[in-house]
Amino acid sequence: MKKLKAFNMVEIMIVVCLLMTTVILCIPTIFNNSKQARIISGWKRLYGEMQSNYEVYNVSDAATVDKICKSNVPEKEPEIFRVISPYLNVDLSKNPNSLKNYHYKFKNGAQVPMQSLVFTKFFSYQENNNVVGFKWLTCNCSETKPCATVLFDMNGVEKPNRIGKDIFGVYVYKNKIEAFGSELSNHELERDCNSHSSGMTCSEYYLRGGQF
Repeated sequence: MKKLKAFNMVEIMIVVCLLMTTVILCIPTIFNNSKQARIISGWKRLYGEMQSNYEVYNVSDAATVDKICKSNVPEKEPEIFRVISPYLNVDLSKNPNSLKNYHYKFKNGAQVPMQSLVFTKFFSYQENNNVVGFKWLTCNCSETKPCATVLFDMNGVEKPNRIGKDIFGVYVYKNKIEAFGSELSNHELERDCNSHSSGMTCSEYYLRGGQF
């Protein structure tokens, strides 16, 4: 009887150890999934907010940007950003110089080339410490040709700083904003938003309810 009880205790200890090992192994996955869900939820909320803000900007300050474009100001991007920044919830009291060492990459780890529409060195903090990247593309923009690119790092300066993981973005047009990948079908988005891609289309993919 004692041997049987001892054997049962050994079995119980083995089961407990296995359960503890399983839990320990699962914790990072659970944490990462929870963190990713929080980031994507934040992105959806932010995108809706940016759409509303852009409507206000179009009525209130689009003409001011047009004036800057027609002026002789050599460096138009900082001037235009100063006008647009309130609509991006940028906190101008926070020193953007602290972001000089901020770097980001594509989802697959590739460097973002300087000639890319999404390459910028112009970063600022939002009021919630998220990071905003801004790039003025051209004054000769239209309803189909983007005026600017805006990146949102939903994780702030914390890594991974990857487009499609914690960084999402929009193109700003004359009459609208659209997330990266908005022109693609659901099937194309699902196929393209993966760890081997640039991650660009993930911005629209998650807005449409795509799973990470």
